[in-house]
Amino acid sequence: MKYVDLRSMHHLMDGLSFRVRRCAEVLDHALVNVNEKNRVPDRIVAWNARGGPLNGEPLSLPGTKRLIVQIEETFDPRKKETLTLASVGETEDKTTAPAAFFNMHSLSLDVPMRVEVPLRTLLKGGQDLKGKYVVYLHALLTDDDREYVYYGITKRGWNRRFLEHTKTALGSETRRLFPNTLQELIRTHMDRRAGRRSDGVGLSGLVTAVCAAGLDEDAAMDVEEYLVDKYSLASKHPLGLNMIPGGKEGIRRLHELTGPQLGTSKDTEEREDALDRYLAQHPALGVPKPAIAEKWNDPTYAEAVICGRENRLTADQVREIRYLAALGNTKEAIRAGVGAIDLGQVERVLAGRTYGRIR
Repeated sequence: MKYVDLRSMHHLMDGLSFRVRRCAEVLDHALVNVNEKNRVPDRIVAWNARGGPLNGEPLSLPGTKRLIVQIEETFDPRKKETLTLASVGETEDKTTAPAAFFNMHSLSLDVPMRVEVPLRTLLKGGQDLKGKYVVYLHALLTDDDREYVYYGITKRGWNRRFLEHTKTALGSETRRLFPNTLQELIRTHMDRRAGRRSDGVGLSGLVTAVCAAGLDEDAAMDVEEYLVDKYSLASKHPLGLNMIPGGKEGIRRLHELTGPQLGTSKDTEEREDALDRYLAQHPALGVPKPAIAEKWNDPTYAEAVICGRENRLTADQVREIRYLAALGNTKEAIRAGVGAIDLGQVERVLAGRTYGRIR
């Protein structure tokens, strides 16, 4: 194949229902056609070869819209075969980073499913992803137009862990928010499919996004801590399904509660599994709900004092600086992106000299 790195495709997609090699072939053919128009695939491969996000050089592409290659897998019941098709489009989005969307219909759950992957991680020239961390998002779409979100990091196959979530939701006992919520949504959806009356909210779709790939431990922990706090910590966000903070802060909070013997893993799922075991040993705590997750929402944050004065960064700006740096953005790009007053303000945050108490 000219553009697609098959090894990276397998690393990020093995364990799912997609035919990985066939999807790679269809994606590669689509990219050959794209390259004849705008040379974007050539530019990404060359940028990957120069070190990608680790080299501090932003990926510069023509235009202001986001390139998205959609790969669709559908089953033809007449021919009894799976068809794989590609379409290419551009969209207005908060980010302009090109992506590949892999779409299919889950036969077991009877809902649409989409996997979103940064295009650069699938193309040649990039680093070996094996042994590196992936930051991922799982979004559960409901039939009343809500979207529950869960962020995590892992270096041992986020896709397989998602299948484990589904199996847990379909049969096993757990006190964790994410599989419990998935279980309730699936149960209502299945009841309605079977013609049984249900007043609950049902599952209408699944979206999984690879937010970043190829990160070292420190970068992955920083990105996860930022994303969980901003979007999915259950004690702060009504549709968030992360029970404890992300990153090193999450490990610290878990140790405060369970002791270090139950939670030493950097893997988000294993940290929450440790929490699940602790809750099983202490049934008086009950099944965790967002209100219980407030145990980990530290009231001692000094944001109001630290960030309240004129010309100071807000807490969200501090977290975004760390997040953008972890993704390999240049300091100048970070300054412009967050609206810092000068480059020194960004440099002091990244060096840990200022805003050290903002997590």
